[in-house]
Amino acid sequence: AEELEKNPLENAVALMSLTEAVAKNGKLPDGAIRLAVEIDGSEDDETIAKVKDLDPMMITVCIDENLSQLHASRRIFEILKANDVMTPAIHHYKTTSSESNELALELGTKIGSLLTDGNGDGILIEQVGETNFSVDFLRNTGFSLLQGCRMRNTKTEFVSCPSCGRTLFDLQETTAQIQEATGHLPGVTVAVMGCIVNGPGEMADADFGYVGTLPGKVDLYYGKEVVRKSIP
Repeated sequence: AEELEKNPLENAVALMSLTEAVAKNGKLPDGAIRLAVEIDGSEDDETIAKVKDLDPMMITVCIDENLSQLHASRRIFEILKANDVMTPAIHHYKTTSSESNELALELGTKIGSLLTDGNGDGILIEQVGETNFSVDFLRNTGFSLLQGCRMRNTKTEFVSCPSCGRTLFDLQETTAQIQEATGHLPGVTVAVMGCIVNGPGEMADADFGYVGTLPGKVDLYYGKEVVRKSIP
């Protein structure tokens, strides 16, 4: 909003902190046509409840670094729901992580649990400090999180057993090969199971199945039906 006040832009959406938007009673900069508000969790309950009157087109939840991501976010969504606020809300998560696995764990624990519980509609990942992830990596990571939370399906879903002494082929290598060949099929679930003992039962909801039956051989399933047996 501050930038728009300096350089007005026609038909823009003005992003303001909730505190600022309440203080200005929702007044927009010249040229702006809609409001978006950012909530950081430091606001009191009454201020958060005023989102209802402001009627923004979007809410971004960007938690103050001095607050707990989970507790502050849950408090915000509890207040919004109690006041029947139906505005789409996006988690704006800032990361200083430089390791992809560490980032995945952060997102899963801090944002994934919120999304799974219906608290939020999406995620914006911002790099701060010396992090240097590519835009493609961040986009794919965000979509993977949404798919894991059963919110948006953008690629193939893979189901694999943890493997045990009955596993009849190299499960990890085979799964990687199947993922590479079929990872471009959104809406499709592929199951890779190590043996015939539990495989068919565990992959019951999959569209396609790859199940070990003999050492070095597999059966292929389409749904619950075997379409080819004992493939080397």
